[in-house]
Amino acid sequence: MPFTHEQIQRLRHRHRGYILTLATEVLLILLLPFCQSQDWLLSLLLISLAVVLITTVTRYSPLISTRPLVYGLGGLAIALEGVWHLALAFDPPLGRIVTVPHVIAWLVFFLVAVVRKVKTLVREPFVTLAVVMGATSGYLLVGIAGGVMLVALWVLHPGAFDISALPMLQQRDADAVAMAPALMAASFTILTTVGSAVLRSSDVTGQVLTVVITIAGQLYIAILIALILGRFHSRPG
Repeated sequence: MPFTHEQIQRLRHRHRGYILTLATEVLLILLLPFCQSQDWLLSLLLISLAVVLITTVTRYSPLISTRPLVYGLGGLAIALEGVWHLALAFDPPLGRIVTVPHVIAWLVFFLVAVVRKVKTLVREPFVTLAVVMGATSGYLLVGIAGGVMLVALWVLHPGAFDISALPMLQQRDADAVAMAPALMAASFTILTTVGSAVLRSSDVTGQVLTVVITIAGQLYIAILIALILGRFHSRPG
């Protein structure tokens, strides 16, 4: 089936978006140690990731019906990120109140983005290096969403965590901002099935969340690889 010039251009922009998304996620992971001392850095990286997802992959995705939903959720998450930091700086009680909707907004945005990424990848006409990188970025996005879930659990149920497993944070205020980098890193260790000691083995809620992150990552790999291989086409000359 021949492609129009517009379709080819959208395909190229979307594939560049896959590569840029993966680069942003890798940068976020590598900079997590620096986020411990610079509270604003993780927020900046999350906002950058949201902007990349919205302006590249979402914008040029063939899925049109859910595009406004991603735009709205992404804009809400970015706005609440700014409000959250301002509230924590000038009115800490208000900041603690804003923490819950702020974390939920990011969580819903990333979950919708992951589902949409899978649907977009399945509709790709060719399996190229950019598509493989897009699939990898989706896997890392599952880990980032898991980190947001761990932050939400810390806000709602801090007793699920073993503070002794977070030595760098013992001398700081154990708020969501200080905890976020360590919990984000813990999410990736859980995602890779290595496991993490930050959650108490006796806490059911924490263990359920661990199982959810692990299974989500394994299902993503199994299902997406099967779907991509099932739709493989030789790229025309």
